[in-house]
Amino acid sequence: MIRRLMSTSLTLRIFLVLLVGVLLAAALTIWLAQRDRRHVIEHFHGREAVQRVADMLRLLATLPPAQRRATLGALNPAEWRLGDSQQCSGQPAPHLEQGLKDRLGERMVIASAMRLEPLPQPPHPPILGVRGNFADGEAFCLVHQGQRRMPPQIEQWRFPASLALFVALIALVCWFAVRLALRPLQRMTAAAEAFGHDMRHPPLDTSGPAEVRQAAQAFNVMQERVRNAMAERTQILAAVTHDLKTPLTRMRLRLESCTDETVKDKLGSDIAAMQGLVDEGLDLARSLESREVSVRLDLDALLSSIADDAADAGQAVRYEGLAGVLVDGQPSALRRAIENLIDNALKYGIDADIRLERNPGEAVIRILDHGPGIPEQHLADVLRPFFRLETSRSRESGGTGLGLTIAGNLLAVQGGNLTLSNLPAGGLEARITLPLAAS
Repeated sequence: MIRRLMSTSLTLRIFLVLLVGVLLAAALTIWLAQRDRRHVIEHFHGREAVQRVADMLRLLATLPPAQRRATLGALNPAEWRLGDSQQCSGQPAPHLEQGLKDRLGERMVIASAMRLEPLPQPPHPPILGVRGNFADGEAFCLVHQGQRRMPPQIEQWRFPASLALFVALIALVCWFAVRLALRPLQRMTAAAEAFGHDMRHPPLDTSGPAEVRQAAQAFNVMQERVRNAMAERTQILAAVTHDLKTPLTRMRLRLESCTDETVKDKLGSDIAAMQGLVDEGLDLARSLESREVSVRLDLDALLSSIADDAADAGQAVRYEGLAGVLVDGQPSALRRAIENLIDNALKYGIDADIRLERNPGEAVIRILDHGPGIPEQHLADVLRPFFRLETSRSRESGGTGLGLTIAGNLLAVQGGNLTLSNLPAGGLEARITLPLAAS
C-alpha cells in the first residue's frame, strides 16, 4: 500500500523521505547526547570516588596501625573494607591513581588504583581498589564501593508522550515544508490544465523564489509558443479550406454543361463530398478558437429546446430533464457540440436519448443510441480528426471524421470533456461533463 502510494504521490514520497531523515538525525543526536551524558556522569562519579577515598586514607593515616582496621569496620561495611592484595586486582585506572597522588601528596605511597569490576552503567558509581603504603610503612588495600543511589522515579507515561509529541511536531513541520515546496508545482499543474481548456488563459504568475520564477517564465514562453503554433495551424487550415471553395464552385458551374448524365451524377456526388469536407474543415478551424462570450446557461432549457427542434423535424430524439442545472458556457458552441453528437447518434444508431444528470461539482449530459456501437480499441481514435471506421463511418455514409472532433473542441474550450463508451445492452453513449456554475 505504502509502496503504491509512494510511486504515485510525489508529495507523500518527499514527506516520508524528509520525515525519516529528520527522525534518524534526531535519533543519532539523542544517542550521542546520551553517550556524552554517560561519560560526564562517569567522570563525576570518578571524581567523587577519588575525593572520598582520599579523605578516608587521610583519616586512617592519622590513626595508629592497630586502630585502622577497627575504625574502618565501624563504618558502613558495604562501602568500605580493607582487603589483601588479591582483592585489589582489576582494571588499572591511571586517572584515578593520579587523582589520589595529587590529593594525598607525601602522606603515603599510592602503588596503584584500579576498577574491581567492568565499567558500571550510570548512575551507579565504580568499585575501586587502592594499594599503597602509609607513611609509617604499613601496606594497605582499601576497597571502596560507592552507595548505589537510585534515581528519582519518573512517571512511565512521560517518555512515550514526549516521544509522540516530538514525532507529531516533526511530521507537521515536514508536511508544511513539503506543501510549501510543491505549491509552485501545483500552480503550474493547474495552469497547464486551464491552458488545455482555454488557449487564451493568462500567463502564470512569475513571483516567488528564483527557481520558481525561472520555471514560471519557461512555462509562459512554452504557452505562448503553443498558442502561436495553434493559431498558425488554424489559420492555415482555415485559409486552405476557404480557398478550396472557389475551384469547387467553378467545377460545379462547368459540370452544368456536361451532357452525360451518368458522369454528371458521379462528379456531382464527388463535388458535394468535397464541399462537405471543406465546410467541416472550416468548422474545425473555428472550433479551435471559439471567441464567443460565456454566459450563464440553464442546461435543462437548452437541451429541451434542442430535443423539441429535433422532434419537430421528425427525428427520434427523447429527453429526460433535470431542472436547476446551471453552467457558464458559450451558447452557440455548446448547442453545436450537442447537435453534432445527436446527429451522430441518429446517423449510426437510429434514435437518440438525451439525459441530464448532476454530480458533485459537474453537470453530466448523456446521449445514448441503440446502434452497433464502436469497437473498444477505437473509442479514443474516433475523437481524432479524419478518423473513420471502415464499417460504418465510410465516405458513402457521409462521414468525414470531423464531427466528433469538432464537438470535443467546442466542449474543451469551455472547460468540458467528451468521452465515448459502449452500453452493455448495445449502443453508444456520448458523455459530456461540464463544471457547474459558481453560486
